[in-house]
Amino acid sequence: MKSVKRPRWPRILLLLPLLAVVMMGTDGDLEVYDDIELNPPQVEFEGAAIPLEQTQIIDIGEGSESLEANPELSHQTFTSSDGRKGWKVKVQRPLPLPTPAVSSGKVYIGGGFGSYEFYALDAESGKPLWLFHCGDDGPTAAVVANDCVAFNTESCILYVLDAKTGKKLWGKWLGDPLMSQPAIEGDRIVMAYPNQKGGHSLSCMGLKTGEEFWAKDIPGEVISTPVISDGKAYASTLEGSVHCFALGTGDKLFSREHQATSAPWIWQGEVYVSLREDDERIVEGEKTLVRTEGQGRITKSGERDNKDLWAKQDASYLNIEHSSRYAEEQKALDASVGFSAAPAAAKLAQSEENLGIASVSGVWAYQGSRPTIIEGVSYSSMGDTLKALDAASGKVIWKRYIEIKDSPGGRPFSPPSYASGKLYLGAVTGEIICLNAKDGDELWRYDCGEPVRFQPAVVDGKVYWGTDAGTVFCLEAKDPTATGWAMWGGNAQHNY
Repeated sequence: MKSVKRPRWPRILLLLPLLAVVMMGTDGDLEVYDDIELNPPQVEFEGAAIPLEQTQIIDIGEGSESLEANPELSHQTFTSSDGRKGWKVKVQRPLPLPTPAVSSGKVYIGGGFGSYEFYALDAESGKPLWLFHCGDDGPTAAVVANDCVAFNTESCILYVLDAKTGKKLWGKWLGDPLMSQPAIEGDRIVMAYPNQKGGHSLSCMGLKTGEEFWAKDIPGEVISTPVISDGKAYASTLEGSVHCFALGTGDKLFSREHQATSAPWIWQGEVYVSLREDDERIVEGEKTLVRTEGQGRITKSGERDNKDLWAKQDASYLNIEHSSRYAEEQKALDASVGFSAAPAAAKLAQSEENLGIASVSGVWAYQGSRPTIIEGVSYSSMGDTLKALDAASGKVIWKRYIEIKDSPGGRPFSPPSYASGKLYLGAVTGEIICLNAKDGDELWRYDCGEPVRFQPAVVDGKVYWGTDAGTVFCLEAKDPTATGWAMWGGNAQHNY
């Protein structure tokens, strides 16, 4: 089992190569902005005082020369075969990277499951601007709003930094493990965590202060992230229930079991979410339960109002993988952070039963068949098929099968990102695929050579994504007007 507090010396060793490289590139003129607190403050949460681990900020300058000398943090520019310009940055270790957040000319991205690093890069050139060294490992996808950048580590801290400088505004130890990311609306941040009663809580805190406004019990970890819309906080949890709370007061508006398999999308006050059903069939002469998945619509009172799931299909991808390359990678990632067995707080039995995910790193990276609803059309990736549905009726407008060759396992595509009439998908084969949102026709694809599982960001005519091998990419989108999808889910509320 993994303990909460880890030895500090491995973190120092992780930084030594970077410090040495920076020193070589500055002719001995090293500027280091030290944010280590030798006497960490006590932070209050759930009535317990818990010391935060040490954190550190290092200014690595505006130039990239010193970093290019470092094979573990290299910066390169490139031109695609069709003439588009791009850049890529290899972070310190080849770990799975989440969706970047892009705001005010900066790209924010954690160093991957198992890393202690969180980076800000120049959005135009990819050159590093600053590095924040976390007190624990596994930074999630970043959320940027109101001059703040927020993220949490898998174990076990929620951080809010100044988005310009990387200086820590506050941090709180919440619990181990944290497998979803936060959401922000106005001056409030919403986050799920395992509480001290053996369950889970959904909490609303002050964005710039960390003051807790409310915390409510939920059955388990949140799938991907909470979602905020119209003054309400929504969440799907691992065992499949869907929840809604008033953002201002924390009052529970509904909490219902629906076998949900994705984070919700809110449109016109109703909840759109992928749901699982187990159909009984005769297979080789025996009764067998076959997993299926389709889209459900949940009313403001929490009731499902489409009796038959829309665009329902067989969903073998919801079965537990044991022998794929991806399953082996998940086991290795868990072991690398000290999980010889997952802690009880992870409630992996819930994710195994409902989602087919049997590892902490797998839940950390899970995105599911989450719908994206734009102008009344719901787009989702279900297995190897991308579907567009009329959100009012559930009628299929179009669907596209996209062939995947030599898949390492796991879901083949990310949920779609949307920008200026186009959809952007990440594929485990290493491709970014752009489709016309109107009819699903493929417009272009680019093969970066490394598996992509998290949805890309699309800002100011460029596509940004992270890979499973620890590389951050930026590529011109062939459309200078393509913009608006700045982070996972499109915005800080994760609801575009």
